[in-house]
Amino acid sequence: MNTINSTSAEYRQYHAIARHWASDVDFFKIEIVFLHHLLDDHFIRLSGPEYFEALKSVGAKLLQLEKDKYSADIHLIEHLKDLEGQTEDLVFDRGEFLSVKHEQMEHEMTHLTTAYRTLKKELFLLIQQVIKARQEIA
Repeated sequence: MNTINSTSAEYRQYHAIARHWASDVDFFKIEIVFLHHLLDDHFIRLSGPEYFEALKSVGAKLLQLEKDKYSADIHLIEHLKDLEGQTEDLVFDRGEFLSVKHEQMEHEMTHLTTAYRTLKKELFLLIQQVIKARQEIA
């Protein structure tokens, strides 16, 4: 039987990683607000015919990113509660459960990070095009 207790190195590692993920989710919350402001600041030009399809694509991806961030946040809160339950000896002999849950969270956070980076690059390139076009006109 795979057991994890609050003094094991495996538990400490799970907890440290989960706290790091919580910090990442907090960062994504701030960054998503920033990405929305960026879109708002350039919305008029982005809604023009030459950028409209790209705007729709970025908007849909941003909405999905928000959903994924929310889901990851909820799952991470549950995971941390499970880990803290282990600390308080409320969870007994659940090492395998924690291991599986941690691996699932790892996949979810990897997906969230990848989606965020991809969207940010796409949005920044789009805004860069808009700014460059505006500078060429001026």
